[in-house]
Amino acid sequence: MAERGGNPNFREINHPEIGQIRVYSTSEAASAAAAEEMIALVRNNPEAAITYATGNTMVELYKDLAKAVEEGKADFTKTTAFHLDEYYPCGPDINEYPYGFVAYLRQLVFNPLKVGTVNEFNGLAEDPDEEAARYEGLLTAQPIDLALVGTGPWSDEDGTGCHIAFNESGTSFDSRTHVAELSSVTIARDRIERGQNSPDKSYTQGIGDILEARRIIFLAFGEDKGVSLHQALYGEMGPQRPASALRLAGSKVTMFIDEAAASRL
Repeated sequence: MAERGGNPNFREINHPEIGQIRVYSTSEAASAAAAEEMIALVRNNPEAAITYATGNTMVELYKDLAKAVEEGKADFTKTTAFHLDEYYPCGPDINEYPYGFVAYLRQLVFNPLKVGTVNEFNGLAEDPDEEAARYEGLLTAQPIDLALVGTGPWSDEDGTGCHIAFNESGTSFDSRTHVAELSSVTIARDRIERGQNSPDKSYTQGIGDILEARRIIFLAFGEDKGVSLHQALYGEMGPQRPASALRLAGSKVTMFIDEAAASRL
């Protein structure tokens, strides 16, 4: 693991297959820097198409973006938003589905950023495979300028994990939008660690969809995420470690991580 300086706000970890890995002192600093990257992208391309991830990792970033919009420093009104993944079945009512990603994105992204066009999964579709095909058609028609992603937990016991979106271990790197069966590692995280009564199925953009984005911003904070990131960056590249597919995207990928995550690399 090679490191280099050059910027007083972050240090870099060199990786032969990743464009840039930036290490910040805190998750707040990393989130703020990622927000600035997104604001610059939208300033240069006001009609950018952006795929948004969910989860605790992204909350601070979205708060920073909302503040920038409120202060008139960013304008997302002409952008197009895509939804990275969603539980199935799952509706938009946060009271009935408190774990739902549509509700999360409406509350933290789509509404506060005043996003112009929003594309959501229908988590209550009668035919989920048909809904996945519909969503894949939207992605095919609208190339993605930026995909925001993170990674899921890794299990040394099972030798599986570090999913990207809801692409679990064993998912092909050329996969497209599909209905996924969640792994035991993900279900344990959701139901035991998070106390969710969430389903064991989901919609997810495929790894192939994610890799086709013109730019990819990856966030990971904390030692647990650092364990998963280590597997993705230095473990055997292949479907067993879905996030390792980011190594195929090369210079398109910028990673924003904190010192806690970096401590496990």
